[in-house]
Amino acid sequence: MSMFGFGKKDEFPDGPGKKGEEGAEGDPEKDPRKPSTARIVIWVIVGGVGLYLIGSGIIGILTN
Repeated sequence: MSMFGFGKKDEFPDGPGKKGEEGAEGDPEKDPRKPSTARIVIWVIVGGVGLYLIGSGIIGILTN
């Protein structure tokens, strides 16, 4: 699976830490297309920082 969760499939589906059809933590039948909670949190933080930078830039342009 690629870094962003789409594209090429995992080359080693039964690699270390995986237990057949179950996930690494033992979750039965996890949807492989659903992003993990950690990935969602990272994207929310990155999006918030991006919005802050864009907003502060627009405010800086308008006040000058």
